[in-house]
Amino acid sequence: MKLLELANRLDRLIPPEWAEGWDNPGLLSGNPEWEIGKIAVSLNPTPVSIRRASEIGANLLVTHHPALIQPTPRVLPETVSGASLFDSITLGIALYAVHTNWDNAPRGVNRILAEKAGLAEVVPLLPGQNGAWGAGAIGELKEPIRLDALSAFLREAWGLSWIRAVGKPDSQVRRLALCGGAGGALVPEAFRKGADAFVSADLRYHETLEGRFLGLSLLTCDHGEMEAASLDDLCRLIMTETGIPAIVIEEEETPGFFDLANRRGKA
Repeated sequence: MKLLELANRLDRLIPPEWAEGWDNPGLLSGNPEWEIGKIAVSLNPTPVSIRRASEIGANLLVTHHPALIQPTPRVLPETVSGASLFDSITLGIALYAVHTNWDNAPRGVNRILAEKAGLAEVVPLLPGQNGAWGAGAIGELKEPIRLDALSAFLREAWGLSWIRAVGKPDSQVRRLALCGGAGGALVPEAFRKGADAFVSADLRYHETLEGRFLGLSLLTCDHGEMEAASLDDLCRLIMTETGIPAIVIEEEETPGFFDLANRRGKA
């Protein structure tokens, strides 16, 4: 299948119109006449993911995060986006992104996270338009669970290396709101929808302060790991739609955290 036809199919499957106005999803680089024989799927378009796509014989890399979002006056191999574009062109690998349109898709990031968390009666925090699911998700856990136990459960369910909670460890959570990626702006909406707790990545200080003032328990985790929980589903969806073999490829490990205080006095 030629790249242009494949990109058109993906555009119909996960329409760019579902994306936020500032976003840049869709076909970003590649010759529309290329024949695509294998597809790689990853979270980010980095030199590592592009090289690994080449190693498995893929000539299309579908990523969640786009190589380019903001208007860019120059492309130089001195930035991750510039180096990625250089490598993709050199190795003959097209780049296609499904970003906030995948977040907002009816079977996208937020619905998948809600499903993996075992939520019932799931609805979006902010309903979408034109067939989109919308932003975030909220639903009911099977039974009330302590905040500390919920942290451990979500870490396992979403395959996270870490998760942090703000609130009383023994507080009970039954109604859980979430947003894949950076969703701190949805804290007030989670409160309005009756959530006991809200989980998202990249929660900022004042978003956390607002959430605690409203009485919410808050959980935060790694941005990439949270969204990566949706990649297997995305890969299967692409294969079903195109009939072309696709595989999720591994990237660099999440940057680790360590506590300097615990290293004092150690060699």
